[in-house]
Amino acid sequence: MVQTNRSLRDRFLDGVRVFNKYIFNHFTLFIARRGTGPFSVVVHRGRRSGRRYQTPVMASHMGETVIVPLTYGTHVDWLQNILAQGGCEIIWKKRILKAIEPEVIDLESAARDLPASRSDLFQRFEIDRFLRMRLEP
Repeated sequence: MVQTNRSLRDRFLDGVRVFNKYIFNHFTLFIARRGTGPFSVVVHRGRRSGRRYQTPVMASHMGETVIVPLTYGTHVDWLQNILAQGGCEIIWKKRILKAIEPEVIDLESAARDLPASRSDLFQRFEIDRFLRMRLEP
């Protein structure tokens, strides 16, 4: 038996990531493209491949600001792609929006812009990093 120093939570999140990537994301993409539900789609290009990707996220839209919880941390490919290219497109309620100035922020900074119920929810699930972007008019 192989011993690991990784916490049970981290190992559980790895399993959730795999399930989401191959099964749940297809469902959430369908919902997000229809413009219903809490999901948006970030459209980004691969840093090395240049390939176009669409990733479903639960984004909070507040005027010209969008905040995305980084549920799996800051080392996910879609986030690295968006940071490298300086933004992305977001499909939200059947509209394509241009998001720029991506910035990784902490919960305290995100809580200033988020409704209290959302910020409480993210705190309860121990999400402490967020992506904040500005939407171009």
